[in-house]
Amino acid sequence: MKKPLSGIKVLELADYVSAPVCCRLLADLGAEVIKIERNTGNVWRVTGKNYVPTRFTDEENPVYDIYNTGKKHITLDLKTEEGMKICKELLATSDVFVTNNRLAALKRLGLSYEDIKDEFPRLIYAIGLGYGEKGPSAEDPAYDQTAFWARNGFLLDMAPLNENYMPVCPPASMGDTVTGLTLMGEICAALFNRTKTGKGDYVRSSLYHNGIFAMGTMQIIAQKPFGRVYPRTRAEHSLPNGYYKCKDDQYIFIASGYAPQLVPGVFKMIGLGHLIDDERFNSIEARNENRDEFYQILCDSFIAKSRDEWIDLGKQFDIPVSPMTHFSDISEDEQAWANGYVQYVSYANGNTDIIASSPIEMDSVGPLETLPSGGIGHDNDEILSRLGYDEQEIALLKEKRVI
Repeated sequence: MKKPLSGIKVLELADYVSAPVCCRLLADLGAEVIKIERNTGNVWRVTGKNYVPTRFTDEENPVYDIYNTGKKHITLDLKTEEGMKICKELLATSDVFVTNNRLAALKRLGLSYEDIKDEFPRLIYAIGLGYGEKGPSAEDPAYDQTAFWARNGFLLDMAPLNENYMPVCPPASMGDTVTGLTLMGEICAALFNRTKTGKGDYVRSSLYHNGIFAMGTMQIIAQKPFGRVYPRTRAEHSLPNGYYKCKDDQYIFIASGYAPQLVPGVFKMIGLGHLIDDERFNSIEARNENRDEFYQILCDSFIAKSRDEWIDLGKQFDIPVSPMTHFSDISEDEQAWANGYVQYVSYANGNTDIIASSPIEMDSVGPLETLPSGGIGHDNDEILSRLGYDEQEIALLKEKRVI
C-alpha cells in the first residue's frame, strides 16, 4: 500500500517530544524520517528511567518508542566540520527539516531558517518553539509543563476553589503532543502548496500558542467584558455539568451544563422530573442563582447509586455520562481495545508493554504498528552509504567521533 507521504524525506533534529511527535506521525503517513542524535543519544532516551518504579532500560523504552517508532537513527557531532557536512548532505536530499532546538542554538550551528533557506529553497523548514520567536520569553527554556500548562491558566484556574485549594499538577507530554500535531498539519499543507508553487516554506508551532488556543474558550470568558472569575468553587461551575461521587466511591462526569436542552433529561435520570418546571431550576439564570441548593440536590442524588448504574441510566436517557478513570485503567478499557487505540509492543528482553497507538486513521494508510525504536546510531552505516560514503570513510568518521 502506497501511503500519502510515500517518497517524502524528513530530517529531524529534535529532543524531547513536540517535534518528535510530529515526525513520528509523518512516518506513519509514509514519509522516511531520519533522526539526528548526538553521539551520547537523545535526551528523551533516558527519561523513562526517571519514572519510579520503573523497569525501563536501553532495551525496553516505551516512553521513547511511542514518539520515535518508524524512524531511522543517525548520530552526528554537528560541532565538527565533517558532521555539519553530512547534515547538509542530508538536507539536500530532504523535503522537510523538523527541529525544536532553541533559536539561538540553531543560529550558532548555522542551521537557522535564515541560514539555509536560500541554499535549500524547496525545503519545508518546521520548528517547534516554546514561547514563540519574539518577546521577552523567546529564548527562555520551555517545556510542555511550563510553556503549555503553567502559562495558559489551566493549572491555577481549574483547581476547585475551597479551603484546601492547590493548583493542579500538569500531565507530561500532552502540550508537546498538541504542538506536534499542529506542526504536522502545517507541514502537510506546506507540502501540498509546494506542488503548486515549487517553493518551500517556514512553519512554526509553539507550546505557548497552542496552550492559549487550547484554552481559547476559557481565555475569552475570563476577560473583563465577560467577567467569569476563576478559580471557582465546584458549585460555581455550569451545573449539572461536572463530576460526582457515586455510592461505590467511584466518580462519573456529566457533560450537560453547556447544552441546556439536556438538563431536563438529567432531572428525569436522577428521578426528580418534577424539578424541570421548578422556578428555582428551570433556566440557566435560575440555576445560577440557586447553584448551592442545586449542587447539593445533585450530589445527594448521585451518591445513591454506583458508577455503573449511572452509566447505564445515562445511556437510557441519552445523557453523556462517562466513568472517570485512572491512567492505569486505559490499558484495560474495552472501548480502547475495540478500536485499536492501544496495542501490545514486544521487546527483545521478553517483556510486552501496552502503548497508545498512532492517532492516524486513514484507509490509505491502513493499520499502524508501534515497534521498538533503533538504538543510538542504529542506521549510521545505511544512511552514510546512501550518501556515497564507503566502509573506510565510515570507519574513519567513527574513529574521529563524528558519528
